Parts: sequence; C-alpha cells; structure tokens
Amino acid sequence: SPSASNGSADGEEWRKFSQVGRKKDFVHYERIKGKDINVLQGLELHTGVFSPEEQKKIVESVYNFQRMGQKKQLMQRTYTEPAKWMRGKGRVTIQFGCCYNYAVDKDGNPPGIIRDEEVDPLPPVFKQMISRMVKWHVLPPTRVPNSCIVNIYDEGDCIPPHIDHHDFLRPFCTVSFLTECNIMFGTNLKVEGPGEFSGPVTIPLPVGSVLVLNGNGADVAKHCIPAVPAKRISVTFRRMDTSKIPYNFLPDPELQNLTPL
Repeated sequence: SPSASNGSADGEEWRKFSQVGRKKDFVHYERIKGKDINVLQGLELHTGVFSPEEQKKIVESVYNFQRMGQKKQLMQRTYTEPAKWMRGKGRVTIQFGCCYNYAVDKDGNPPGIIRDEEVDPLPPVFKQMISRMVKWHVLPPTRVPNSCIVNIYDEGDCIPPHIDHHDFLRPFCTVSFLTECNIMFGTNLKVEGPGEFSGPVTIPLPVGSVLVLNGNGADVAKHCIPAVPAKRISVTFRRMDTSKIPYNFLPDPELQNLTPL
C-alpha cells in the first residue's frame, strides 16, 4: 500500500476507496425444486463509488450522447428513443460496444447480441468508470466490461421482470444516477399494472452506487425496475461472452491490464 509520502493523490484515492460502502450479505430464501435457496446469493451493492462531482460529469456526458443520437450523430443501432404512448412505456437506450436485441427484431434476429451490427465503441467517460470499478474492487479484473447500455428514464418509466441474457458474462453491474430508485428481486415477480410490480425483495439504489449481479442474484432471481419516481439514468456494464462478440469489435487497449488497488 502506498505511503502518504507517495504523493497526496495516491493517499487521497486510498481514502476514497476505503470509504466505499459494501453490502454483500443479501438474503432471501425461496423454495426451488424442494430446496431452500438464497436467490440473492452473489448480489453486492457498493455505495459512494462515484462522487457527486463525478456523477454530474457523467450525467452531462449522457445528455450529450442523447443529443448526438437525436441528431443522428451516433450509429443507428447505438441510439433508440421509443415513441411515448403511455406511462411506463419505453425509455431511451444508448448502447456501446455491441448491439443487444431485447426481442426478435424486424430482421428476425433472436434476442441477444447481434454480431453483424455495428455500434459506437465505449466512450472515454465510460472507460474511466470501468477503470474505477476494477481498481476499487467492485468488479473482478477477469470480468472487465467491454459493452454498456445507458438507460434514460422519465418519471413513470420502468423495466419489466427479466434475467439478463447469457450472451453476457457474470458478474455485470449497474450504476445509478439522478434519482434513487428501487430494484425488485424474486423468482416470481408479478405485473400488477403499468410500471407496477410486486415481489419479495426491494433494494433501494442510491445515486453514485453500483449494484453487482452475480450468482443466484443474476441467474435464479429475476429483477425489475418499477416505475421510477423521477428522471433517472442507469449505466449497465457487461462483458460479452467471447463467442458472441460482434465481428467488427476491436478490444480497447486501455481496458487490457486493469488491476485492483
């Protein structure tokens, strides 16, 4: 560990790193095939990973990408802004690194990474976030993300119950901005109405926090985001399965040798 004499910058980073909150003991047992299983095993919530100043900078970058998308300055599959026809409908999504398809698309592509679609590469601001998360022991160096999806929610927008596609390796993570909101977990999440879900476990996601999904928390429990109370931005970082990487994908040298503090 670096001594304080090793320049105040190093000491300062250590101080911030040591103040990150880490909750790794989420427990909710459900009976599955006759066995009691902690369906939240593998979930971690890291708080205070990004300071208010850093959050502000990241949010400004996201709005800048949204403006670029609206002006058709991003690749077609990078930016999608759905028509808003009712509460809880679409959110703006901006994808970097790969194009992930949520449902069978007009070309008949099944859900998953579309290997022959090109999207924009990870911008510097997101590479800095990845570097921070690996350095600060939020993500393991064996799972450095090489793709991300930005969700921009308006008040009332939601994400219905799902399990993330296995084209993406575990763990993966989601960083929250602008408004604290809830994420819900359970093997049975019921849809009660538009943007309204019921389930056994609700976890608040503070701004500047990183939720890491792994193990049963990623693969056994489904998760959903009920209608958000106000504007929210989330950035989900995932590493693509090697066999699913887009054909035009170029690995980023800046993300090759990240090591934890």
